This record gives sequence, structure tokens and C-alpha cells, in this order.
Amino acid sequence: MRNNILQLVAIVSLLTLAACGGSTTEYQIKNGQTPAPIATNEFIAMAKTANCAEFKNRLLVIDQKYVLWDKAGSCSDASYSRSLYGNTTQNLLCSHVDSIAGPRFHCQDVSASQLFRTIVDNIDQTDLGLGKQHSVQALTIPEPLLTVLPIKVLSIPFYTSLDIDWLLIKDKAGWDQFWRAFTVKPAASQLVPDFNASMTLTTFYKTANSCSITRFLKLTSDGQQVRANFFREDRIALEKCNNDAAFSTPMQMIELPKILLPIDLKNVSANLIQDNAIATGENSDIEIAQQLVIRDQASWHQLWKQHANSASPIVDFNKKMIIAVFLGERNSGCSGLQDVRVWRDSHAINVSFFVRQAGPLDLCTANITRPYYISEIDRSSDTVEFNQVIVPAH
Repeated sequence: MRNNILQLVAIVSLLTLAACGGSTTEYQIKNGQTPAPIATNEFIAMAKTANCAEFKNRLLVIDQKYVLWDKAGSCSDASYSRSLYGNTTQNLLCSHVDSIAGPRFHCQDVSASQLFRTIVDNIDQTDLGLGKQHSVQALTIPEPLLTVLPIKVLSIPFYTSLDIDWLLIKDKAGWDQFWRAFTVKPAASQLVPDFNASMTLTTFYKTANSCSITRFLKLTSDGQQVRANFFREDRIALEKCNNDAAFSTPMQMIELPKILLPIDLKNVSANLIQDNAIATGENSDIEIAQQLVIRDQASWHQLWKQHANSASPIVDFNKKMIIAVFLGERNSGCSGLQDVRVWRDSHAINVSFFVRQAGPLDLCTANITRPYYISEIDRSSDTVEFNQVIVPAH
């Protein structure tokens, strides 16, 4: 156990060094100079109307003299940009942007180049690597856009014997250290993530047996932080689920966009909603992927006729409502629904559905399927939000 703890400390240290860029440079405002007022409203208006900023969109005021605009999104040739301004949006000093030709770093104001380089190298640090002699304050962007981030589950074995809650890996060095320190091997089909665009997040759940599970349900970003909702479930089994060790820690590792924001992990196990599956299978007559909420008898009859062209099961819509997930037509025997979980957060009922997807080394039959899941839950007027989690087929 002591060796495992030392290995974990080494990983954390490695990841911290990677994040900080190794920079210790400090900067000071010259005595006697009073910075001009920041044009706060201009910057907020610019951020609120930004393109390619659904993952990250934040404004940071540095020493009441500069404004850093740090944004990231799903645009293929402009996935991120960091811009350093003076006191107005017209006074652009430096920029570091993604482009079709690769990252581009440029400073119109050469005197700000060293400062900006330190910021870029420490973009995920609270103080941006500038040290205690400098102030870094966030500007609040009213009504930030809440974006659901894509989740891809990675195929990995159980991790063994260490009591740890979660781990974030942001680069290849941290990835290699993870596998060395935890003395397990990635699955043969596991490919190393592209750490230029992605990072991995792992949740661990230590139990008396290896059959319990922990899973991520949904990731969202408001531009200022990432919220990772997950659940844990105890499962009792007569035999071990992991035969590689006398004791093991159930875990799940996911790949997500590399947006380098603070991560807030929220355990929503107590918020899971019991649902009653009415029908689930691989051969619906509905060919188009869709997710539906049904709250009345007429809509239910119509849906069931499209799905199975028969009399619909009885549902008491005074007390219940229907949630339905249809994946549409698929031409692979590896593709289908692995699980569906219904849960509540502060503003909505959530339906997270886990979809099996073939990897590059999977051998799948060429079956035509139309997977589906139809269930009833207690009636509610609350908004229902669906989100997909991609999991490996094997």
C-alpha cells in the first residue's frame, strides 16, 4: 500500500508539473502607474456572442490592467483561442489560437510576450502561473450557455488495491505513468487518446468485492467549470468479477474534450429515479434515432403503432409518463443499448443512455438492428433531458 501511495504522489506531481509548464517567472506593475479602467461591458458583450465557445468561455482580469479571453469549442479548425487585451476589446496585445495549420502564437505588443507565454503555459492554473504578487479575477458572464460535453468510455481493466476517488490525466506522460504505477495493462484494443485534443477522467469506487460499479452519467460546461455527474452502485456476487487480483477497485475511465477548466464531481447516486421498463430490444419498427417523452394516451397509442404496429400496453397517464430511446437503424451487431439510467438534478429529469460502439479491433456481425428502450416513470411536468454515453462494444 505504501508503494502504491508513493506512486500516486508521483503521478499527481507529474500532472502538476505538466500543467504548470515549469514556469516560475514573475511580473510586477511598475510603481506609480495607475491602470486605465477595464471596459467590462465590452468584454462581456463580446464573450456572450462568441462562436466556437460552447465548451469554455471565460474572461479573467489580470492586475486590473489586462483581460484574458479564454475560449474553446467544437470547431474543427478553431477549437480554442486565448487572447490578451489591454483595457478595451480594441486593444488586442497577444493571441494563441488553433488553426488549420496548427497552433499560432503572436504578440502585437512585444512587451507583453513573456507575460502571455507564461499564461498560455499555465492556462489551467488558478493564478495562470503568475504568482502571488498578481491578481487574477474572473468576470461573470450573465446567463452562461450550459453545454453537454461528449463522453467516450475507454476500455480498461479493473484497477487494484488503492483508495482513490478520481484522477485526471491531461498528457501522454501522465497516461504512461498511470499504467506503470497501477501495475495493470490497457486492453489490447485500447488506443492512446489524442492528448492534444482530449484528456481522461477516472472515477474509482472501493468496495468489499469487485462487482460494484461506478459510471459517469453526464458532463456539462458553463464555460467556467466542468460538472461531472456520476453514480455508484453496490453489487453483491458469489464470485469475483475481477480474477486478476485478490481485491480490486471498480473504476470507469472516460475521454472528454481537453478544455482545462476546474472539474466539479457530483455523486448523484441518491438522485437516481426508479423506472419500469415496458419494452426493450433490438428490432423496433422505428428506423430514425429519437428520444421521446409521452404524457398522454393518444401519443402513446401512436408511438406504439409506429414501434410495433399492435395494441399498446396499458399505462395510467394520471400517475405515469413514458420515456423512450430509439437508436435508429444500425448495420453492426456490436451496436446497441447497454444501459439506461434516469436521474434528477436541480432543474430537470435526466435520461442517460449508454450506447455500445465497435472499436477498431472489434469483429462485428453485419446484422441490421434498431435498438430501443421504452419505460415508464412517475408523472412530472419537469423538463426531461436525454444524453448519450458511448461505451466500447467488448
